[in-house]
Amino acid sequence: MPKRAAIIYLFSIFALLALVAGWYIASFLNREPDSVSFDSSRAYADVQTQVAFGPRPPGSAGHAKVHDWIRAELESAGWVVEVQQTERLGHPIYNIIAKRNADAPQVILAAHYDTRFMADNDPDPASQTQAPLGANDGASGVAVLLELARSLPKETVPLWLVFFDAEDNGRIEGWDWVLGSRAFVEEIPVRPEAVVIVDMIGDSDLNIHLEQSSNPVIRAEIWGTAEKLGYGGQFINQEKYNMLDDHTPFLEAGIPAVDIIDFDYPHYHTMQDTLDKVSAESLQAVGETLWNWVVEK
Repeated sequence: MPKRAAIIYLFSIFALLALVAGWYIASFLNREPDSVSFDSSRAYADVQTQVAFGPRPPGSAGHAKVHDWIRAELESAGWVVEVQQTERLGHPIYNIIAKRNADAPQVILAAHYDTRFMADNDPDPASQTQAPLGANDGASGVAVLLELARSLPKETVPLWLVFFDAEDNGRIEGWDWVLGSRAFVEEIPVRPEAVVIVDMIGDSDLNIHLEQSSNPVIRAEIWGTAEKLGYGGQFINQEKYNMLDDHTPFLEAGIPAVDIIDFDYPHYHTMQDTLDKVSAESLQAVGETLWNWVVEK
């Protein structure tokens, strides 16, 4: 190849490489951020796993299995896991706490992982002494938190994920509601700026109203994020219920907290709280909303 032709050929190659490199750089700089990092198919699989363990009331075989599985999933996702082992009303309690590092939490996201001892709301009296599977009431909130553990970027505000034990057995002799979260507030010396509870958020007919006792500022932030993402139909901007839930001990201690809950669930504490009542779309609406709310803080 003549020298002049070789120079022209090399120049053309370098120009082409520069053009391709420039295109890639421009594409990267102009690329919209990926705001859909929450994967509802994995969250739904987490609901399936929990239901496969069977009922999960404190002290049961299913409870022990789900406790160990949650720990393993969190550790696999790179979180440091601690267990607050304590007791209330003579019952052992195991709250699972996941941390990125040693920083005190600015935000806590939490759900309960236990299920109820008896389906006492079941219309069939013969079923009222049986233990429900808790596909929505228990498993859905855990599933959202686990998928957030996998998908949230590491560079967020200091964040803890907490899985509360012994939430769901009030109105049973020797027990009470929210024992795990009450023990956490009384024994763990942290004061986050925001606590968000997710409870019964997998209902395929999802209608999450503003919970009356929740902190109005945080509540407005989360519902505003949902609206921007197109989930205004699921996050309804009207108050409806005043709940006793895992946010209550935080509020009583003066810590801002919000309860995200769809209490219009006809299968609450019945044997019909099964996997077919949960949808991946509902898990996506809640999970994606919280993912974006945390990342934007």
